[in-house]
Amino acid sequence: MNKKQVFAVILVILIGGYFYLNNLEKNPYEFKGNTFSYSEKRGRVDYNKILIEENKSFNLYKLDFNTRQLVDENLRIYGLLFVPKNNEEKIPSVIFLPGGQGTKESRKTIAETIAGFGYVVLVIDQRGVGETGGKFLDFGYDYKIFLSGEEPMQHLAVYDVLRSFDFLREQKNIDENKIAVIGESMGGRYGIIAAAIDRRIKGVIGISTSGFHVPVNPIMDGNNYIVSIDVDNYIKKITPRKLFMLHCKEDNVVPISDAEKTFSIANEPKKFKVFENCFHGYNPVMKVEMEKDLREIFES
Repeated sequence: MNKKQVFAVILVILIGGYFYLNNLEKNPYEFKGNTFSYSEKRGRVDYNKILIEENKSFNLYKLDFNTRQLVDENLRIYGLLFVPKNNEEKIPSVIFLPGGQGTKESRKTIAETIAGFGYVVLVIDQRGVGETGGKFLDFGYDYKIFLSGEEPMQHLAVYDVLRSFDFLREQKNIDENKIAVIGESMGGRYGIIAAAIDRRIKGVIGISTSGFHVPVNPIMDGNNYIVSIDVDNYIKKITPRKLFMLHCKEDNVVPISDAEKTFSIANEPKKFKVFENCFHGYNPVMKVEMEKDLREIFES
């Protein structure tokens, strides 16, 4: 082998090594100051999808997909995917996030309602719930994980929303530019933070949700952790996409005053809608408003 051939081989190796290193999946997680983020480069989704029901209105699939692990806990996110039967080539879609301990099955009726509007709907069992299982940690224990330098569960719960978004973007019949999030209570918190982190999410509807209203205080133990999972610290980043908040006047779990305070921090475009004679979480009285809000999100 002459010098020119040796040089050519070395050059090929160097170029190949450069592209290999630049295409390795890098850690998408970052914590800086009082906020965390995940990059848009989160890799392909490893998923299983099985048709379990078919009727004149929609096809229902059961699915599971990979996510990031909590310390040594290995789990997959389980969900139900409702695909309406219509003639559109690319359909807008919605990620629906139940409130605390709410299973995907318990939100099936709500998902069917949204699918009836003509949208694909993915509702998931969040960490510590239903088939997804795993640990749902209290803030105290989760803070210890945060101090150890590992991703805490509360951050990973937001990543699961982003992974749901990634899954929908990979589906051929879904409009990747029209994916919105609806979340109840705790699910609303995760949804708003996820939309603040990934600006490709088209818009957000938060139901019976609010922030913690925790002021930044660097000398207080755990302040950076609590602020990092406080909706109030992220909600301004939703603009210029649309933010809608729906709340029951009689909610005794998340007082309406807390929701109004969080809403006041958000930038336009936004809307706060109050309902009477209902309590915490989604209620059928919200149906008309929810349909209108989704239409506004997807038409913007």
